[in-house]
Amino acid sequence: MGVTRRSMAAGLAMTGATAGALPGLARGQAAPLQPTGPSPQTSLFLSGRYLPTWRAIQAAPTDPSLQQAASFLGDEGIALRSAAMGPADDPPLAAEATAQDAVAAIVEAARDRRVVMLNEAHVASRHRWFLARLLRALRPLGFEILAAEDFLNSRSPGAPDVRTFKAGAALNPAFGYYLHDPVYGEAVREAAELGYRLAAYEQRQDQRRAGETGAAAIVRREPAQAENFIADVLTPNPDARVLVHCGYAHLRKTPDHRGLLWFAAQLREKAGVDPLCVSQAYTGSFAPHAADPPMTTAVLERFKPADSIVVRGPDGWIGAKPAGADLAVFHPPVADVAGRPGWLAADPTRRRLEAAVPGPREAAVIVQAVHAVEPDLAIPADQQVLAPGATSAVLFLRPGDYRLRLETEAGFVPLKSVTV
Repeated sequence: MGVTRRSMAAGLAMTGATAGALPGLARGQAAPLQPTGPSPQTSLFLSGRYLPTWRAIQAAPTDPSLQQAASFLGDEGIALRSAAMGPADDPPLAAEATAQDAVAAIVEAARDRRVVMLNEAHVASRHRWFLARLLRALRPLGFEILAAEDFLNSRSPGAPDVRTFKAGAALNPAFGYYLHDPVYGEAVREAAELGYRLAAYEQRQDQRRAGETGAAAIVRREPAQAENFIADVLTPNPDARVLVHCGYAHLRKTPDHRGLLWFAAQLREKAGVDPLCVSQAYTGSFAPHAADPPMTTAVLERFKPADSIVVRGPDGWIGAKPAGADLAVFHPPVADVAGRPGWLAADPTRRRLEAAVPGPREAAVIVQAVHAVEPDLAIPADQQVLAPGATSAVLFLRPGDYRLRLETEAGFVPLKSVTV
């Protein structure tokens, strides 16, 4: 597929203008899939079609460029295939190391911080689910803004503005690339329900230089993110506490091996704000679908946690220093439930729903639960790909009103409305 979040972001700003020119899209209708029709990216962003992406993944399951999109469809086996990124030469786990509940430790460490940053591996839906847990835990401390790297930040006339999103409204798919992961979409919806306001700070198109890649792009992007965050989030909200969600190294508070300063370090330098940085991107915790880094394996074998933990060793929090962070989270392996991620099934805010699917069918379909307020062009609250012989789906949904539908080769087929 070869698409990245940054390359898609510029196109997202045009979604509002483009959709009106495509038949049916202004009404939120789904066009049939054609053998030589739109690309998976176009079908996903402009008509809410996930099947083209699923077909591309099935055709090339080892293609690294498809791993992020596989997470949108709940296929952790493909999404996490090569996700382990921790160093292979970690020192042995110290005998005196101790484990603590991750959420409780983060809350305690956040009590005197204005900004908390949480990163993710972009292939891991579970990391976005952990964001939802922190949103719940930090709200009582007065955290009131969720700022995300993924949120589109554009000054183009008519571009979607995530700041306009309110609880109970339809979530515009053009607000961000990773929002097309239903787990992330639900985290953002829940943030609004909890009283968080949303904010964008990503480098804008006018702050980029065409053709710039690698270290040169980092040198330009990171200070732009920090300057945008200061100007658009901190300055207009002088008393607000902010939870920041970003990818990988953006929360580094120390220079990387090339001496480059990332977003968190730039923010500390430019604004004097010392964020609490919590990493989960490099500790992996991807079992049972992928291998974990050696230190993660050692931690999980030693402590056998039932829930996410942080681990303190004699020299500080294990896994944090390599990530340039304050804390590093280790998630326990959780077996799948009914073919769905076990960590999602264990979420106390979600309820299990089994949906019968009419048949017989000759092709795979996707069973989707869409919030009742959403148009057809929507990010599902949850979805499951069903093989031709499958007759029911298992979804995990937060309380609310939904309509169930199938995404088929021909378009969306309504099933029924449900209240969970």
